[in-house]
Amino acid sequence: MEVAQLLELYGQGQRNFSNVDLSNAQLRSVNLIGIDLRGATLSKADLSSANLIDANLTGANLIETNLRGAVLRGVNFSDADLSWSNLTWSNSSNSKFIRSNLSVTNFSGANLIEANFTGATMKGSNLRGTNLRGAVLQNLQTCADTEFTGVRNLDDRTRVYLCAIASGTHPFTKNNSRQTLDCPIEFG
Repeated sequence: MEVAQLLELYGQGQRNFSNVDLSNAQLRSVNLIGIDLRGATLSKADLSSANLIDANLTGANLIETNLRGAVLRGVNFSDADLSWSNLTWSNSSNSKFIRSNLSVTNFSGANLIEANFTGATMKGSNLRGTNLRGAVLQNLQTCADTEFTGVRNLDDRTRVYLCAIASGTHPFTKNNSRQTLDCPIEFG
């Protein structure tokens, strides 16, 4: 689907665009509140500074997608592939990343208040400087090689859980995951 057609139909009130292919689409700063993009392909699309409040991106392909500075409050990214995507400085509060592939996803500086990461794969994710107040990080597939430097509002119970499963070093910052979480030193 062409971007112009999507925007025209959205402007006419259509919200269901599930399974569309918007690979490489230029959607910078668009307003697509409440859009349904379940199963859509948005790989390498530019959605920087877009407004996607309450959008449904369940099962979407968002590999290498630019969501820098996007407003993603309440977005459902469950079962989506966001590997290698850029969510720096996004407002992703109350979003669902349940069972999502977040491998090498960059969240640095993002607002992740009350975001749900249950069952997500976070290998090599960058959470540097994120706000994790009330975020749910449980039953993760992995958080190996993940960067946690400067995360804010991470509750103690979640920190203990992450320290139990964290390992390795981030592929770009080269920081040790356990050290970025201030985990206790392991002996043995």
